[in-house]
Amino acid sequence: MKHQLLYMVTCALVLGCLAWSCRNDKGIKKVEADSSAEVECTSPHCRLLIQPYGDFSNVRAQKVADELQKNLATYVKELAVTEVRVLPAKPLTEDLMNDAKTRYRADNILDKQASLQSQKGDVIIGLTDCDISTDAHGYDDWGILGLSYTGKSNCVISTFRVKDKTQFWKVVLHEFGHSFLGLNHCPNNDPQCFMVDCNGKPDLAKEKYLCEACSKSIRL
Repeated sequence: MKHQLLYMVTCALVLGCLAWSCRNDKGIKKVEADSSAEVECTSPHCRLLIQPYGDFSNVRAQKVADELQKNLATYVKELAVTEVRVLPAKPLTEDLMNDAKTRYRADNILDKQASLQSQKGDVIIGLTDCDISTDAHGYDDWGILGLSYTGKSNCVISTFRVKDKTQFWKVVLHEFGHSFLGLNHCPNNDPQCFMVDCNGKPDLAKEKYLCEACSKSIRL
């Protein structure tokens, strides 16, 4: 009888250990799967598609793209740029112009560019030397440096009002901030912040960083 009791207790212990081991294995697999999914979801990334227009050469477009990528790595460390692609230059056609045919409507360009987005994370950046405009400040045709729709990952930027072309990438970063990072203009109106509202009078030489308030406002 003692032997039978001992045998039953031993079997129960063995079966218990096996059951715990199976539950533990399943638990480990579940944790690993959850962790993997979490890493995938918390790794913001984008692909930069640079669209030059008219005489804006691919060489210049690539230089702007390089500056943008370098500074994103410095100021937006949580974002991974997976690819930078400079597309073949396109002409700005007459149907994109304002009624007076004096300059190009930035909103028309953005509407046309939207078709270039083929996958999640694509950011379309149009570059031109031509004058561009939109409705702003009570005017139907206000000349601008660039235009983007917040959170739409689509922007167009012009060099027309930029005196020092070596600073042009700062305007590109500004519009990227609106279109992909979900940023508004700098809440502190910091003249050294890339997101400051220039109010039609850009002083790009002063812009040196993305201020703390704007950095904390990034939506990825």
